[in-house]
Amino acid sequence: MAIENFDALHQLHQEWKKDLLLSEKEIKSLTAELTELSTQTLDKDQQMKIEHFQNALIRQKEVVNDELQLIIKADKMMSESNGEAAQLQMLHNKLQDDMDTFDRLFTDLREEFKAFKRSLIKS
Repeated sequence: MAIENFDALHQLHQEWKKDLLLSEKEIKSLTAELTELSTQTLDKDQQMKIEHFQNALIRQKEVVNDELQLIIKADKMMSESNGEAAQLQMLHNKLQDDMDTFDRLFTDLREEFKAFKRSLIKS
């Protein structure tokens, strides 16, 4: 997408920020749930799954923070009168790809976590 309208681009960045902040809240909630689940008596495979989710949630939180910083950088570039359109275009394309990937991976992680919780209930 060629950058023709900074207002529309800024609006998209604001939507991404909002989505990332909501994801951050969800990560905190899932982490709390995971902490509670880890207090149960679990077999070795279940304990390994708990550790997997702990690591994955830590990583997702890092990604959220990284993406928020990139969005801030892009917004700063737009506000500077000498911001180069080509450089902004490359950053925007990276952000778009990153956001698409984050959304897909976080959705997969959320579904995997729900399935794990269901498996614990059946046990």
